[in-house]
Amino acid sequence: MQIVYVGSTASHSGKNLLCLGLGRRLKDDGVAFAFSKPYGGNPLKANDAYTDADAWLINETLGLGQSPEQCCPVVRTQDLVAHSLRHQAGDLMSVIRASCQDLASGKELLLLAGGGTLASGAVCGISGYQVTEQLGARVLLVDRYENGFYLDHLLHARDCLGERLLGVVINSLDQEMNAALEETVLPYLADEGIKVFGRLPRDQVLGALAVADLVEMLGGKLLSGAKFADRLATRFFIGAMQVRHASKFFGGVRDFACIVGGDRPDMQMAAIEGGAACLILTGNLYPSEIILSRAEEHEVPVLVVRDDTFSVAHRLERLREAAPLRAGAKVERGLKLVLEGMDWAGLYAALGLKG
Repeated sequence: MQIVYVGSTASHSGKNLLCLGLGRRLKDDGVAFAFSKPYGGNPLKANDAYTDADAWLINETLGLGQSPEQCCPVVRTQDLVAHSLRHQAGDLMSVIRASCQDLASGKELLLLAGGGTLASGAVCGISGYQVTEQLGARVLLVDRYENGFYLDHLLHARDCLGERLLGVVINSLDQEMNAALEETVLPYLADEGIKVFGRLPRDQVLGALAVADLVEMLGGKLLSGAKFADRLATRFFIGAMQVRHASKFFGGVRDFACIVGGDRPDMQMAAIEGGAACLILTGNLYPSEIILSRAEEHEVPVLVVRDDTFSVAHRLERLREAAPLRAGAKVERGLKLVLEGMDWAGLYAALGLKG
């Protein structure tokens, strides 16, 4: 029985996405497997028990029928961190080990999702490095290839993991990176003994944010369009130009969120007429009834936030990297990218599985 731990050297690198894709492929190929996230940092109450929201999403999407505790035996809470700092959290590694042993019974493979980075959980004695060593798990790393430190972090993880490193998946690749990747990076990784099992492209849909996520992340208030809260915004425009240029600026795009001052009814109306996915009104300024009425007619959600326009725009650039996979359209798109971007023959051979 194999244990595969999907981890990363940086947060929000695509671990949940990869676990979803791996799980779907394993299920389609008839491989008996179970899934767990040993240490989760996104608490969710499900069936009167706490679990990790991402782990529960994977369980529900794949139809695994596991309990909340099986999906995530240790959930990071403020109480857990406080107890850990006083060395009163107990033997959490034993909790994880017992849960994994129970799940792995009768299975060919146990798929584990890392939380945060390989170092996450160290304060509780259950970092990714510690968990994989204790369980004898092989590690599949997934990281975004988007900065000059990618290879440094990867090599450091390789040195720490040793023979436990199964290989890597490179995520969020821009098309212009492909030539450099083929000519220099892939040969270098091969020389270093690091196998690459997949390359996943950067994708607008995966970087999109649902209206409901925008409300939560920005601390906003949804004024209208609640039934369209699952609508995705794949790009964000700042409505600071003169209104006569708005139609040319929006360019017929139908999936944009317009970040605009609450005191700009002209631009608000232009965005609504231009097919905005939603309006984000800044400065804690509420729109007129005319704007709300027209937004309802065009099925455009409107939310208001306290921050100014440029502060919101800056925050959204960072928040998009952490965009959750909750929306159905994002899940299906992510599954498609993983299923098409992986070297399944090579991965199955490395794991001794039959495809």
